[in-house]
Amino acid sequence: MSGLNRTLIWTVILGVVTIVLVSFLADFEDTVQALRNFKIVYLPFILILTFINYLLRFVKWQFFLKQLDIEVPIKDSFAIFLSGLAMSVTPGKVGEILKSLLLKELRGVSISRSAPIIFAVRLSDGFALLILSLTGLLTFTYGREALGATAVVMILVLIAVSNPRLHGPFVRLCSRLPVVNKFTGVLENLMESAGQLMRPKALLITIFLGIVSWSFECIAFYLVFIGLGYKISILSATFVLAFSSIVGAVSMLPGGLGAAEGSIMGLLVKIVGVPSDIAAVSTILIRFCTLWFGVLVGLAALWTRRGWIKIVSAQTPSPAKQ
Repeated sequence: MSGLNRTLIWTVILGVVTIVLVSFLADFEDTVQALRNFKIVYLPFILILTFINYLLRFVKWQFFLKQLDIEVPIKDSFAIFLSGLAMSVTPGKVGEILKSLLLKELRGVSISRSAPIIFAVRLSDGFALLILSLTGLLTFTYGREALGATAVVMILVLIAVSNPRLHGPFVRLCSRLPVVNKFTGVLENLMESAGQLMRPKALLITIFLGIVSWSFECIAFYLVFIGLGYKISILSATFVLAFSSIVGAVSMLPGGLGAAEGSIMGLLVKIVGVPSDIAAVSTILIRFCTLWFGVLVGLAALWTRRGWIKIVSAQTPSPAKQ
C-alpha cells in the first residue's frame, strides 16, 4: 500500500494546509468560535444527503456499464464504484482509473473498453454542474463568461469524441506514427466505447441524473448554514457549490484542493455577502462532508474487499511520479 499511502499522506497534508489558510483568511479566533456554534445535530443529515449523491451517481455508473454490455454483479459493481471515491484526491481524479483496473482484474474487461465510462461520468457531471450553476444567474451576474467558456469547451470535446468523422483522422494519424501505432487498436476501442456512451439519449439521461444527484449536495451545503444559524437562499448555496466544484475540477489539483475552497469562500464573501468567519467554517464543513467523507467511504469499501488492495498498491503511482 506504499504508493496509495504516500498519495493520501501528501493529499491530507495539502488538505490541512488548505484548512489553515482558509481559517486565516478570516479571523482565526472568530472562525473557531463559529465552528463551535455549529449545531452538530445537522451533521448526520448533511452526510446522508452527500451519500444519496453517491447512490445516484452509482445508478449512472450502472447505466453506463449496461450501455457497453459489461456485466458485473451488483455487489461487486457497488464496491468498485465506492472504491473509486478514494481516488478523488488524485490530480484531476485520474486515480479513478482504479475502477477500470478492478473491472479488468475481476471481470476481464479491457481497460480501453471501460475507461471511457469514467470520462463519460465526468463529462455528464460537468454539464449537470453547469446547469446548476445557472441558478446563480437568477440572483447574481457573476460567472457568465467563465460558465460560457467552460460550456463551449465541453461541447466541443463532446462533439469530437462522439463523431467518428472528427476523431477518425486523429486515430489514423496515430496509426502512422512510430511507437504510438502500437496503441492504435486501444485508441480505436476507446473512441468506439466513448461514442456509445455519448449518444444523445444516454447523455440526456445521465445529465438529468447528475442534476438530481448534485442537488442533494447543494441542499447539504444549505443545511451547513442552517447549522451555523446563518440564513442564505438555497439558490445561493446551489450556485456557490456547483460553480466552485467546476473550478476545482478545471484546476486539475488533487481533489480540487485550494481551488475549490478558495472559490467557495470568495463567492460567499464577495458575491453572497456572508461574513468571513461563517464563510470559512461553511467551506471547511462542506469540503469535509463531501470530498473527505467520500475518501473515507472509498477506503472503507477497499478495506471490505482486502484482496483488491493488492491491485491498488501495485497500480497506484507515488506523488513524485504523478
